[in-house]
Amino acid sequence: MNARLRLAALLLLATAVGCADHEPSAPGDSPGAVSGPGAITPEPNSSPEAQRLERQAKRLALALGDPALREYLYTQLQGSPIVENKLQFQRLLDRDNRRVASAMASADGQPQAAILQDASTGIASELYFPVPGHLQRWDGGPDLLVATALTDGDVPVAFNPQGQRILLDPRTPPSTPVLALVPQETDFDRLPGPRDAICSVDDCGGDGNGQGGGGSSGGGSGGPTGSPPNQSLYLTRAQFVDTFEGWLKGKPEFELHVLGPASPGDTTTMVSFQCVGEHAPDGYFWDMNSTNWSGTAKVFTQAQMDALEQAYPGQSYMILALEDDDTACEIKTNQDRWGDALSAAQEAYNSYTGLKDIKIITINGTTRIITAAKSGAKLITAVANLIKTNDDIIGIAISDSVVGRTSSIGHWAVMEGASKVNGWLNLVMQ
Repeated sequence: MNARLRLAALLLLATAVGCADHEPSAPGDSPGAVSGPGAITPEPNSSPEAQRLERQAKRLALALGDPALREYLYTQLQGSPIVENKLQFQRLLDRDNRRVASAMASADGQPQAAILQDASTGIASELYFPVPGHLQRWDGGPDLLVATALTDGDVPVAFNPQGQRILLDPRTPPSTPVLALVPQETDFDRLPGPRDAICSVDDCGGDGNGQGGGGSSGGGSGGPTGSPPNQSLYLTRAQFVDTFEGWLKGKPEFELHVLGPASPGDTTTMVSFQCVGEHAPDGYFWDMNSTNWSGTAKVFTQAQMDALEQAYPGQSYMILALEDDDTACEIKTNQDRWGDALSAAQEAYNSYTGLKDIKIITINGTTRIITAAKSGAKLITAVANLIKTNDDIIGIAISDSVVGRTSSIGHWAVMEGASKVNGWLNLVMQ
């Protein structure tokens, strides 16, 4: 072989070695992203909880190699009354003479007690198909992945019924049906009732507890000197720039929180006076599953506004929008991020980050409107949960007259900090 041919051969060999060592650029269904069915290799710096979820996901995937167990799980999921057909994982393990736990133990060669102990020691988890259409497509067959991720945005780690470990794209789900085993977000002790996000003032008005009370969308009652009508604050349109939720976590759980003073004399610390969302108290139901929504959802009643004014004269309130990744209707977020964002907004808009209802006189009588108001809020009684995912703060509702921007959606910009507009709300008194 002459020198030129030897050089070409060496170059080809170097190229082949380089390609063999190269990692796949996009994990997913690529064979290069699959490890063998041996012991789980955690991701670098993965936490004990992430490793625990991986163990459980792998054991469940191996157990689902049994057609009888797949048929059993298919029936359990289809029969779940919970939103998105979710199952509480720890309860599932204890159901029907611990059928799933026994199958997982047998598939992994572990005692059943070890399987139950591992699951009960860790965080509460839920099991469901987060991708729309996957539950309907899965017929109980072996074409299935069991995936998990501890926090939103993590690369999902999946297993097939042969125990192969697969890294999935956190942005785009695979075509194969994916059963997610993730930290619990749902209140499984509260069964959903017949609700609708759209309701009339008579249905949604009341005393702040969803207990009757009627309302009026008209003007005054008896001329310019009459009493204001019974009006409450409603959300009629909403738009966000993102769902703030990875596909493995299913539908977004958007919430609004009406924040008021924590105690008399405290003008800086806020607490949630009212939650509005999918799992909110009766009368405050609001289910927004995409980046756009329209309808009618009650936010704050006249009785609540009057009570706030009586307890804290002259104080405004704030409306916080978030995507819930933890316990429903409980704010659990990073205090530093909240403080930085709010401080920037307060400084940029001269503290006009709140709102307040006021009474005005029109030719049709006395009525109520909401207007921008100053707020001295700096802190919020939120607890950052170090195990489960923290709630994503979308922003604070600030009047368009304050931020100097407008939208056809509504008059309240959802601001994260001084300049980032994450959405718009249309808030009205009616």
